[in-house]
Amino acid sequence: EVHTLLGCRDVSRVDMVVAADGTPYVLECNTSPGMTETSLLPMAAESAGMSFQDVVSQIVRAALARASVSGT
Repeated sequence: EVHTLLGCRDVSRVDMVVAADGTPYVLECNTSPGMTETSLLPMAAESAGMSFQDVVSQIVRAALARASVSGT
């Protein structure tokens, strides 16, 4: 939800903490998260069943669609 509210596109990493009373607080939104094999975004994608190649392909496809470019 934070990603959308801030107008982010494709991917971002939102760092949050949860207070003792259960209230979540956003610390920062990283609009250019790490994309190495040991970075959090690819690790999260892997835990969701996506390969690194799948993640990169989806990002590229989304960018091409915004630019109205046809790609394979």
